[in-house]
Amino acid sequence: MQIIVLGASRAGLALVRRLLELDHDVVLVDPDASDVAKKRGVDVVCVNGVIIDIDVLKEAGVEMADAVCAVSEFENQNLMASQIAHELFGVNHVISRVFETESYNLFDELGFVTLSSPILTVDAIIRELEDLGTEKVVGFCDQNVLGHHVKFSMIELDPDLIGSRVRDIEDTDGRHVFGIIRHDHLLLALPTTKIEKGDRLVLATQIS
Repeated sequence: MQIIVLGASRAGLALVRRLLELDHDVVLVDPDASDVAKKRGVDVVCVNGVIIDIDVLKEAGVEMADAVCAVSEFENQNLMASQIAHELFGVNHVISRVFETESYNLFDELGFVTLSSPILTVDAIIRELEDLGTEKVVGFCDQNVLGHHVKFSMIELDPDLIGSRVRDIEDTDGRHVFGIIRHDHLLLALPTTKIEKGDRLVLATQIS
């Protein structure tokens, strides 16, 4: 199978090694994928970039992927990448690593048990990948925060916004700038953060 692993975390590298041992075609995506893989002695195809960047996912071959495993150390990015892979690119088999109790409960409802231990996480993912008979999406980007549904999305930057600060571009319809993708890294957005050319905005939208 052609499998994309998102995140060069300890779990991500352990998963890559196991998948390669099982003769799968694997691509590792992370802002520091090449450096980390080389340092750890893992011979895998690497794509350097933020795991929620659509162009980065395309470069990794998401349009032809049999499965996507989001196992970075950042739960929000894992969930968002899972939604992008499934909803935008039609990847039916998506697995996302989560950490919070609320997310564990959600995954239980979906019939998947996610564990925080990297080795146990790898074992669980391997078991899931061995059973691809039905469409399986594990993890998505809609979250419940203090009783409010929040959806994360990424948009291209309007050129007119270059030079503006985050506090100047947020609107009043429940949509806020959560982060900025800049030079293949995700930055948390502060009210005083200045928008630069080439930035991509990650929005958090409250859904009624």
